[in-house]
Amino acid sequence: MYPRIEQSVLELMIEHLSVDPAQLDPEAQLVDQLYLDSLDLMDLLLTLNDAFDIELGVEDLVSIKTVADVCRAVERRLAGAGQHEGGQP
Repeated sequence: MYPRIEQSVLELMIEHLSVDPAQLDPEAQLVDQLYLDSLDLMDLLLTLNDAFDIELGVEDLVSIKTVADVCRAVERRLAGAGQHEGGQP
């Protein structure tokens, strides 16, 4: 994982979802351990989309189960955007 992206994702989760920083272990389960509901998950997607200028959608939620999954999803979208625009992630 890219440390700067991971740090930004964690900060956004703390700020927008009121998640306890001590609970943000990479393998923490979003629903079972952090108690995020569907509205929280949608809010997280919208926040990430705005912050990183990416387009994560509802279909991405299927593979997002942990904090690490969130970071990987953002990294994948950024890498894909960089390839399409000729830039670096």
